[in-house]
Amino acid sequence: MENITYAQAVERLEEIMNSIQGGGMDVDKLAVALKEASELVQFCRGKLYKVDEEVKQLLEDIEG
Repeated sequence: MENITYAQAVERLEEIMNSIQGGGMDVDKLAVALKEASELVQFCRGKLYKVDEEVKQLLEDIEG
């Protein structure tokens, strides 16, 4: 999963959501899709946290 960008992860999450909302997904595929979505959400959260920390550090450097 580390080979994808934040934008690619969000795009894939949107694809999964659209598939689920379409109602045509069987239960077995639903479980797999939800697992993938969970991993993508964790990946995105990690990216956002890292960027947030970098921005905070840059702001501290500017102020200091």
